[in-house]
Amino acid sequence: MKKIFFLLAIVSLTACSKNLDLVGMFAGQSPQPDYRFDKSMEHNAAVGPRDLVLSSDDYRFYVGTDTHVDEKYEHTAQYLRDFRQDPSASFTLMLGDLINAQQNIPWVSEMFRDSCGTKRDRIYITLGNHDAYFNQWGEWQQEWGSSSYSFDVVTPNAKDLYICIESANGTLGNKQTRWLKELLEQSLNKGYRHKIIFTHTHMFKKDGSQGHTSNYAMEETYELTDLFSRCGVDWYLCGHDHCREITHHKGVTYIIVDALEEHYNNAFYMIADIGEQMHYTFVPVGEQD
Repeated sequence: MKKIFFLLAIVSLTACSKNLDLVGMFAGQSPQPDYRFDKSMEHNAAVGPRDLVLSSDDYRFYVGTDTHVDEKYEHTAQYLRDFRQDPSASFTLMLGDLINAQQNIPWVSEMFRDSCGTKRDRIYITLGNHDAYFNQWGEWQQEWGSSSYSFDVVTPNAKDLYICIESANGTLGNKQTRWLKELLEQSLNKGYRHKIIFTHTHMFKKDGSQGHTSNYAMEETYELTDLFSRCGVDWYLCGHDHCREITHHKGVTYIIVDALEEHYNNAFYMIADIGEQMHYTFVPVGEQD
């Protein structure tokens, strides 16, 4: 029965998107995670730190995911407008699947920046599986530079660590895993107030709807969740599943954020308010049931 629903979904996507090529989706995979990680590190070395210095110990950021922009993007436009117009919002995390099909990355990326106005340099983005289909990694990297990086948010009396990990293939790969482990273990002695991981792929839900990009392997899930707990990670933020789910596991909160994709009647984004305590709320966009 699941296979039938999967095939019906593929047919529906094909009908809705003039640029969706099923052969390219499965045969035209972008280079694998270790290659993309190397290129991301080269970019990070070239551009230097991404740290953000804020004037208050309390700040806000927005989280959006799975916009899947093709032709219509009213939900995404509302999200970006709300972020731009919120004077309390310092930056946005975008959790992958920016686009729905090939040929869209350049114009969608520029639309995102233009829509953010003076906050166009406050977009922290990761790579989703749809962004990597059709051999699009090169286009995505040209627009956004790196899909694996970290940055500090520095306030007058605190410092918070944000780590973007790239999980578009349903795995971090060997090199990125070693980098993440070293980064988190080093963070234990640096006095961080909070630590947040953001990426595309969810941690616990298991399904086969996205083929080989669906989930982490069970062994990788165990290794990562153990690492996050040992190193004091507070939140793991992701999308991919399109439906909100909040799980608490060994001291870490795992949050799947709702999709912003256009045809969803119950589309939401997340607002995070960070201080000594961490709070999140979900904001509806578009028509709601």
